[in-house]
Amino acid sequence: MSKSLALSLGTLGVGGVGLGAAGIHHFRKGDSASEVTFRTKYSKALISESDDATWTAKLGVLEKSSLTPKNAHLVKAKGEKDKGKLALKEGCMEIYSRPVDSVDDFNDFKNFCSFNNGDKIADGKELANAESDFSSHWEAFNKISKEDLHFALREAYDIKGNSADASGWKAKMLEKCKEISSDIFDGSISNFDTFCVKNKSVAASSGGGRQ
Repeated sequence: MSKSLALSLGTLGVGGVGLGAAGIHHFRKGDSASEVTFRTKYSKALISESDDATWTAKLGVLEKSSLTPKNAHLVKAKGEKDKGKLALKEGCMEIYSRPVDSVDDFNDFKNFCSFNNGDKIADGKELANAESDFSSHWEAFNKISKEDLHFALREAYDIKGNSADASGWKAKMLEKCKEISSDIFDGSISNFDTFCVKNKSVAASSGGGRQ
């Protein structure tokens, strides 16, 4: 790990925005990371230049975000209504070609330039958004082996109790499913698809879906 990166991570500390568990793991892999670009490491999460609908959606995320991007093109995109999408594309394509050892580039990539697990939820489905959404999953969740669960869901498993009404596990599931949904997409996660998504309500079924 380069000295500048180590200093950057030290400055960010525990509260570093955008890294999360996956991000910290990303930066513990050593100097070999500097030889790999975002395009090669996260090939499944890249957005095609021609995917206009996704760029429009990501521009909306950027415009509404309280986070300030570091890439100059993304800063421009956040402040320019008419040419924002073009600037966003330029910035993201620039980041795609860069080495993966920059904290700033990683945060911009994760937050604004890539597909996350939530973006890849299947058509007709949506992320669980209420504790009650997990009640019907308790029996299957209770039967699964803890070791077979995504690591983020194991905390909920530890407090699942003896019934769907057990205290705390649904709130933990809601928290962890949201966390997983914002992680960079690297292929389908069966636990996420099984326990963290639900059928869309009729009122919300007109848009979205797996890309």
